[in-house]
Amino acid sequence: MRKKVTLKDIAKDAGVSISTVSRALARTGDISSDKERAIFESAHRLNYPLSIDSMPFEHRKCVNIALVTFFFTGEFFSSLFHGFDKATMGTNANVKLVSVSHSGSNQVGTIAELKKSGFDAAVIFLPDFVEKDYRNLLKAIPENFPLVSSAPIVSPVLDTVTFDHYRGGYSIASHFNDQGFKKLGIIQGPASKSEALLRKNGYTDFIAKSDDLSLVWEAKGDYSIDAGINAYKNYRESVVKPDAIFCSNDDVAIGFMHSAIRHGVMIPHDVAIASFDDLPKCEYHTPTITSVRTPYDILGKKVIDLILERLQDGSSHQHTGYTSLVPVSLSIRESTTGCTKFSREHYKRFTELAQKV
Repeated sequence: MRKKVTLKDIAKDAGVSISTVSRALARTGDISSDKERAIFESAHRLNYPLSIDSMPFEHRKCVNIALVTFFFTGEFFSSLFHGFDKATMGTNANVKLVSVSHSGSNQVGTIAELKKSGFDAAVIFLPDFVEKDYRNLLKAIPENFPLVSSAPIVSPVLDTVTFDHYRGGYSIASHFNDQGFKKLGIIQGPASKSEALLRKNGYTDFIAKSDDLSLVWEAKGDYSIDAGINAYKNYRESVVKPDAIFCSNDDVAIGFMHSAIRHGVMIPHDVAIASFDDLPKCEYHTPTITSVRTPYDILGKKVIDLILERLQDGSSHQHTGYTSLVPVSLSIRESTTGCTKFSREHYKRFTELAQKV
C-alpha cells in the first residue's frame, strides 16, 4: 500500500519548513515566489492531493476549457474544433467539445455545471442565444468562471471574439464589382442570427454606395444545403436573373450549384457564386468555390489568450461586452473568375454528364 504523502514529505523535498508548506498550500502568509513554486512542484511530483481552486494559476499544469455548442455533423463543426485545438499549441490550455444539443431548454443549467465537471472556463458558440439568455447565464455561473462568446449579438453581454462578418459580405460585393458583375443577388442566412444580418448588411451596403451595382434578386434561407436547392427553384422561375449571387454559407452554395449544374446552368458563365466559411469542400467542388475564409485557429488563439488573461488577473467575471473582431479574407476560385481549367465545351460536357447521374 502506497504511503500517504504528508506536509512533512513536501517540506523535506522542497527544502523548506512544514509551516511554510502549510501557508503556501493554504495561500496564507507572505512566501517568496521561488519557495512557492518549489512547494507546488514538490506537491505535484509526490502526488499530493491539491485543490484546483487553491492552486496559483501560474503553477497549474493544465487549464481545461469547454467549447460549448450545438454540435451537428459536417465540416463546419470539425473545422471549428480543429481551429481551437490547434490554438492550444504552446499553451497549458486543453479544449474539450461540450455539446448542448440534447440539453433541451436547459442549456444555461448545463453550462453552469461545467465547473463541477472540472472545467476552468468556457467559450460558447451558441448563435441561437439572445441577450436574455446571456444575462441568465451570467447569473447562473460561478463568480470565478470565465466565459467568452464566439457568436455576435446586437448588444453583447459577454466578452465576445468573433469574425468580421460585415467585412466578409462587403468584400464579396467588392469582388463581384471587380469582376464586372453588375446585377447581384443574395441567398440570405437565418433572419434570427446576428452574423447572417451582418454578412447581408456588408454586402448590400457596398451595393448601395455604388452607382453601377443593383440588387435584383433575393431569396430567404438558412445554412442548409436544402436552402440552396430551394433558392435555385426561386432563381429558375425569376424573370430578372442576377449575374452573381452571394450565398450565406458554403452549404447553401453547394445546394444551389448542385441544382443549377444539373439543369445546365454554367457557373460562372451564366451566374457567379460566392459563399462564406471557406470549408475544405470549396477546394474540391467543381467548379471550385470562392468563399470568405474564416481562420478558426486565429479565433481560437484570441479566445484562449483572453481566457488565460482573465484567469491570471482574477477578472474572470467582469464582463463588459468587450468585442474583438477577427479579420477575414476572400479565397477567390473558379466559381467567380471563370473555369480556368475547363473550356466552355468541356464544361458543357461536364454538365451533360451531371444531368445523367
